[in-house]
Amino acid sequence: MNDAAIREIFVEGLVAGAVHPINDVETRKAYLDGARDLTFDELAMDSLARMELCIAIEVGTGVSMAPEELGRYRSLGELAAWLLERLRA
Repeated sequence: MNDAAIREIFVEGLVAGAVHPINDVETRKAYLDGARDLTFDELAMDSLARMELCIAIEVGTGVSMAPEELGRYRSLGELAAWLLERLRA
């Protein structure tokens, strides 16, 4: 698993959670290309969106996390770094 695969998983969860910023074509492309990060403040996710992201993470990686745990990270990039570290351990 690499950063690009994690980004794809995150986008799947964000789309399932109807997180509007990810639907902007330029934003999504820049995020998937690794050209920009997205903060949780910028995403303004509600509880359903957080749950959908956690489900996508578990389905895509096998790592289970509760929606409350997302608050530990400022951005998707920080979450991805933690997730990749955990998967490599």
